[in-house]
Amino acid sequence: MITVRISPPQVWRAKQSLYKLAATKCNRCGNIDVYSSAFCSKCGSNEVSSINLSGNGTLIFSTKNFQQRAGYEKSMPQFVGLIKLDEGPEIVAPLTDVDEEPKEGSRVTAVLRKLTVDSSNGLIEYGLKFKVISDGP
Repeated sequence: MITVRISPPQVWRAKQSLYKLAATKCNRCGNIDVYSSAFCSKCGSNEVSSINLSGNGTLIFSTKNFQQRAGYEKSMPQFVGLIKLDEGPEIVAPLTDVDEEPKEGSRVTAVLRKLTVDSSNGLIEYGLKFKVISDGP
C-alpha cells in the first residue's frame, strides 16, 4: 500500500488553481488562456489581465478512466470530460456524481469536492470537479 502525503504549504500555494478557475485574458485581442501566462498565446501581447471563469460549460466528450495515481484509487473508475467553458476555452477535467456515461452536449458546472485524504495525518485535499446539471440534446 502506498502512503499519500499531503503537503499543506504546497496546497496553500496552489489554492488559486485548486479552488477556482483562474485564467488570463488578452487586453489586445480578447483571447482567454486557462493557464496563467504573462503573454497571450494567440497574438503574443504582454497586455494580459487575470480573470476568474464562471465554471459553467458544455461537455464535448467524456471517457471512463480506470487508471489512477496512488492515493486516488477509491474514486475508480472515474469519468473525465473535455469541457468547453462558456468563456471559450476548452479544458479536460474530472466529472463527479456520475454513474453512467454522460451525454455529449450536457451542461456542467465546477464544484468543490474531496480529492484524497492523507493516510498518515488525516488531512483532506479538495479540488474542482465538474458536475452534470442538465442532459444534452
